[in-house]
Amino acid sequence: TPIITKIQRGRDATHFRTFDFVGRCQAHQQRWKKELIVIMPKHFTCCRCHKRCKSDPAQRRPVQSHLRTQTENDLGRPLEPGDVICSACRRRLARIKDLAIDVQHQHKDTIDPDYQPPAPFSASIIKSPKSIQLQINSTPRNHKNCVICKKPSGHRNHHVVIPSSAITQTFVYTGIFINSDSRCCKFHLDNGYFNSETLSLLNSTKETEYFSRTDISNLIENVRNLMRTTSNINFDIPSALSDEDYRNLTGISREQFSELTTFLPSVRNTLTRSIRTCLAVFLTKLRTGLTNSILSSLFSLSISQVQRIISSVCDSLMENFVPLHLGFQHISHDEFCVKHTTPIAKTLFTSNSDESKEAVLVLDGTYVYIQKSSDYHFQRKSYSLHKNRPLVKPMMIVGTDGYILSVIGPYMADFYNNDANIVKHMMETNSDDIKDWLQENDVMVVDRGFRDAVNYLQENGFKVEMPSYLSKGHKQHSTEEANLSRLVTKVRWVVESVNGRIKQWKLLDKVVPNTLVPKIGDFVRIICALCNKFRPPLASMDPESEHIAQKMLEKVHQSNSIQTFVEENNLLKRKTPYKCVEVAATDLIDFPKLTMDKLRDITMGIYQIKQSIHYSREHLKEDGSYELMVCKECPSLLRVKIQSRHSKNTIHTLWIRYDVDEQDVSGWYCTCKVGARIIGCCAHIASVLWYLGYGRHQDQLFTKTSSLEETLHDAVSCCVDNVIEE
Repeated sequence: TPIITKIQRGRDATHFRTFDFVGRCQAHQQRWKKELIVIMPKHFTCCRCHKRCKSDPAQRRPVQSHLRTQTENDLGRPLEPGDVICSACRRRLARIKDLAIDVQHQHKDTIDPDYQPPAPFSASIIKSPKSIQLQINSTPRNHKNCVICKKPSGHRNHHVVIPSSAITQTFVYTGIFINSDSRCCKFHLDNGYFNSETLSLLNSTKETEYFSRTDISNLIENVRNLMRTTSNINFDIPSALSDEDYRNLTGISREQFSELTTFLPSVRNTLTRSIRTCLAVFLTKLRTGLTNSILSSLFSLSISQVQRIISSVCDSLMENFVPLHLGFQHISHDEFCVKHTTPIAKTLFTSNSDESKEAVLVLDGTYVYIQKSSDYHFQRKSYSLHKNRPLVKPMMIVGTDGYILSVIGPYMADFYNNDANIVKHMMETNSDDIKDWLQENDVMVVDRGFRDAVNYLQENGFKVEMPSYLSKGHKQHSTEEANLSRLVTKVRWVVESVNGRIKQWKLLDKVVPNTLVPKIGDFVRIICALCNKFRPPLASMDPESEHIAQKMLEKVHQSNSIQTFVEENNLLKRKTPYKCVEVAATDLIDFPKLTMDKLRDITMGIYQIKQSIHYSREHLKEDGSYELMVCKECPSLLRVKIQSRHSKNTIHTLWIRYDVDEQDVSGWYCTCKVGARIIGCCAHIASVLWYLGYGRHQDQLFTKTSSLEETLHDAVSCCVDNVIEE
C-alpha cells in the first residue's frame, strides 16, 4: 500500500516520497512503519467547487475514471495529475451519473427511430448557486454539532436533520435562518417543530447569509403554508377575517368595525398593537366575556397591555361615540316622537294629534350580576332579595320601536333601590337632563314594579300605562282588566327584547368581576350606542299596523260571551254534558281550517303561536291522538284541559266555540289568569287553535328533536316504588 509521507515539516515543504512495502519481509515492514512520520497537508482546494477544505481522507477524493468525463465537462479543461475533489462534489457527480443511467435505461428499448437521448444533467439543474447575500441573521453550518446546544452527536445524543417546518417556524418567530444541512438533538423537536424553550436558546452568529434562488422560493412557500395553517386573529388586515368572524368576535360587521375605528382619536398605533387591534380587544371582551389572560393569548399581548387597552378604548368611545347615539341630548323630543314611536303605540296611548307630539317611553330595569364583595357594606347594598344574588341595576329608557333613548345608573340592588324609587331619584336629581327633555302628557309604559311611582309621575304631568293588578281574593282578571293589560303588553314587550339584545354581549350576561364594577355603566352605554347605530329596529314602523290598534281599542270594553255561557250553564263543574273524543288528523272535519295569518289576527301577536307548538307537542299522545271533549248540548263547543308549563299541579281548562257555516272561530275562554280577555288569546287557547286548525293538516307536524330527559337520570321512579311498597 503506498504511503505518502512528508519528509520535512514546514510551510514550504512540498517533496514527497513513496514507499512500497509490497514483497518486503514482515520485520522490515514493522521497522519502516515505526520510522515513517505520516504528515498530510492541512488544507486542499477542490478543483471543481474551488472550496478550501480540511485535509481529511474522508473529504479528499481523487477523481475516479467514471466521473472524469463529467468533471472535465464542468471544468472546461482536462484534469491535471494533482487535481482532487471534495466528498460533496463526488456525491453530486455520482448522483448525476445515476440519474443519467436511469434515463438511458428508460429509453433504451424505445421503438422511435428518431428518439434523441436527453442532455446530460448538470449540477445547476439540481440547485442554483448560493450567490444572493441577504442581511438575515443565521446560524453556522454545522453538521457535527447541534445547532441549538452545540453538543456533538453521540451514542446517547442522537442528531437529526432539522425539518423544513422547524426552519420556517424559527424564521417566522425569531428572524433567524437555519441552513437546511444543519442538525440538532432529537429532543429539541416536538411534532416537527421547536418547542418554546428551544427557540429561546437559539442564537445567531452571522448577520448575513448567502441564499440561492431555490432557497428563497422554498422559504417563501413554507412561510405561506405556515400562515395558512396557523389560526391567527388579525384585525390589521381587514380581509384576513370574514364578515361572519367579525360578527362572532365583535358583534358588528367588517364595514361597521372600520367605521367605529374613526371614533378613537386618542388611541395611537404602537409597535406592539394598532388601533384596530385595540378596538378588537375591547369589543371581543364585551362580546365574549373572556378573561384578560385569554385575550392576551389570542392577540399575543401581555395581560397589562390588555388592561390598558380596555381602559383607553372605553374612555375614547365614551367621549367621542356614545354622546352621538345615546342620551337625552343626542336627539330632540320632536324627532324622537316622529322616528321612534310606532303607529300602534301612537294609536293606543296618545291623542294622535298633529299639534301636540307626545313621546311614548318604555321604562324597565335590567340586571348585571357581579361577584360577592368582601366589603360587607357594599355586599348588603348590592344584594338583591328578589334574585337572591349580588347585582347592579341599570335603568333602561327605550322607544316603542326598540331605540334606546338613555341608560341611567347603574343603581344598587337592595330593597330601597326598587324601580319606583329609582324613577323618583331620576326625576329629582334630573339625571341626564331628563326633566329638560320630557314634556307634559308624555306617556311612560311601565310594569307593576313601578306601582309606587305612578302617582308621583302623574302629579308631574305624565301619563302612566301599567298592567292591572290581580284583586285580592281573585284568581283571574276580569275581561276588561285583561284587555287593558294586553294593550300595555302589546307595546311594553320591546323593552324586554332590548334587554335580551344587550345581553348578547356576554360580558353583561355573565358574572362581572368586582374589578370591572366601576366600568359597568360605561360598558352598558357603549353597547346600547352600538345597538342604536348598527342594529335595526325591533318593532315595525309600518303605518298599516295602525288598524291592529284600532281593532284592539274596539274590543276593550266588550264582554266575553263564552265565559258568560260557561258560568250560566255551570259547564266548569258539570261532567255529564261532555263526551271525550280523541281527535286524529281525519276527525272533527267540520272545525275550520286556519292559515297562519288568521292565527295572528286571533292572537294579535306571535308569542302565543310560538308557545302553542310546544303545548301541542306535550298534549299529544304517543299514538298521535289529541284528547278533547265535545259538549253534548252544543256540539260546536269544545273543552280541552292543558297542562301548565310552570306547575305540575296546575291544569287549565279552556272552551272554544266555532261556527260551522262561517268556518270561523267565534269565541274562547280559559281559566288561567288572563284567559278571559278577548283582545287576543292566551297561549293555551292558541295551542288548541293551532293544532286543530293548522298543525294537523301539515305534512310534518313537528321537527324531530332529541329528548333531554333521555340524557339524565330521574330518581322519581325509585320514590314511586317506595311509596307503593309502603
